[in-house]
Amino acid sequence: MVQGTPEASAPLLWPTLRRVSDPPLIRPIQPSDEGVVGQIAYQTGFFGHSAARYFANERLFARLWVGPYFGGGGFACLVAESRGEVLGYILGSPDPALYGRALRRVLLRRTLAQVLPLRQTWASLPYLLRAGRYPSPHPDWKQFPAHLHINLLPAARGLGLGKRLLAAHLEALAGAGVGGVQLSTTTENRAALELYRQFDFVPLARGSTPLWTPWLGHPAEHVGLGLRLSRRPEDR
Repeated sequence: MVQGTPEASAPLLWPTLRRVSDPPLIRPIQPSDEGVVGQIAYQTGFFGHSAARYFANERLFARLWVGPYFGGGGFACLVAESRGEVLGYILGSPDPALYGRALRRVLLRRTLAQVLPLRQTWASLPYLLRAGRYPSPHPDWKQFPAHLHINLLPAARGLGLGKRLLAAHLEALAGAGVGGVQLSTTTENRAALELYRQFDFVPLARGSTPLWTPWLGHPAEHVGLGLRLSRRPEDR
């Protein structure tokens, strides 16, 4: 899943989102948030637009990309909320082994129900096969064991919510003694790259990949960013 703002647009999941309060609340995720977080992940999963372009099965997408964080693999996961509506989230895990165990549980439990309808799952296979063939570059997991990703609804962008979510998440990781955190994005996502630069993330792995060519029309450059958590986020 990637974030960004390509020229192609997609219908919004919340076209009549109520006016965002000032400031929205940043709070820990609850089990009851899994459904709406999965919807936001799907609606923003293609460079900030709907993942429907490359992944037709929305339930399976949410199960794979969100389920592990709600199934024991997440840590310090947060949502931004305004007047009872979730506007965005940050999900992360402090350890690849912990996340891997949660992902396996997700795959083994109740995933068959998400595979149906088969027609949508079949239409999603080209992406899954390409993702296995063209994996994203990553920094060293031993030095940067935690990972994270952020998604915001279009109506919630430009309000500083990404910065608030990221600062709170990094503070929790540092407080737990996690030594480093990483993420993967692409150069298509300029706004996110600027956000991460403000928090001193640095590029540690990169490479051009044809993974997204069928949907973007050209290869994308993946960037693996890393941050050592030796300083408190609030000091930046």
